[in-house]
Amino acid sequence: MDPRKLAFLAGLITTAVLGVSVAQIMPREAPRPAEPAVGAGSPLRSTIRDVTPLATEAPPPAARPLAQNPPAPAAAPLPAPATPPAAAPAVATPSGATPPAATPVPAPGPRRSARAPVSVEILPDNEDLRERVGSMRERLILAARSGDIARLGVVFQMNETMPVFTRGPERDPVAFWKAASGDGEGREILAVLLNILDLPAALINKGTPQEMYVWPYLAHLPLTDLSPRQSVDLYRLMTAQDVRDTRTLGAWVFWRLGIGPDGTVHFFLAGE
Repeated sequence: MDPRKLAFLAGLITTAVLGVSVAQIMPREAPRPAEPAVGAGSPLRSTIRDVTPLATEAPPPAARPLAQNPPAPAAAPLPAPATPPAAAPAVATPSGATPPAATPVPAPGPRRSARAPVSVEILPDNEDLRERVGSMRERLILAARSGDIARLGVVFQMNETMPVFTRGPERDPVAFWKAASGDGEGREILAVLLNILDLPAALINKGTPQEMYVWPYLAHLPLTDLSPRQSVDLYRLMTAQDVRDTRTLGAWVFWRLGIGPDGTVHFFLAGE
């Protein structure tokens, strides 16, 4: 073979060997990871957890500010001024007359019933009631002593009209009493009814169309001026804390029962 061709082939082989050697010696560039898409699928919480430095690591030095006096943030626009309320028209005062003084606002006091009775008479003995009133009282006592709240509901249904038993929209008195009682069966309500019927009654508005027998009589007495015996009657119905709260309120908010002169039950409810 021609010596020139041999030299040319030898040069090609040498160049190829050098290229392979250089490729193995040079470091390879690591592939750049794809940036996660911003959205619900990004593992932001795990990334934050991984890059958070441990407590033993020193915090990185603070970066030097690019400018000594950074621009101040733009001030928020001021809200439009509210329209001032119109002033009350001035009242003309005659010359030489003294202007009227401002009407004083009374200090809040105890709450009082808006329908105060015309007269209140305490009946010390329930035996002196009118016949129909006493008969209805006995029927209510028998229903309460039975322990069955439905018996009291029957007495109410046999009444001339359904007595007022709540200020709300409820229509079923038995269901309402069960929900209002602590035991869920209405027996607490029956006990309250027995306790108030065992006390004397108050005859209010005697001789008027609004005449009514109300139990207990304490519902129409100022609770701050009770006698020792009347105070004992009050504690038969309430705890000491309830008595203090009722006196502070200045209104009777406990249960009370009203029967008309003809024996019709008008109400059995709690509240002012």
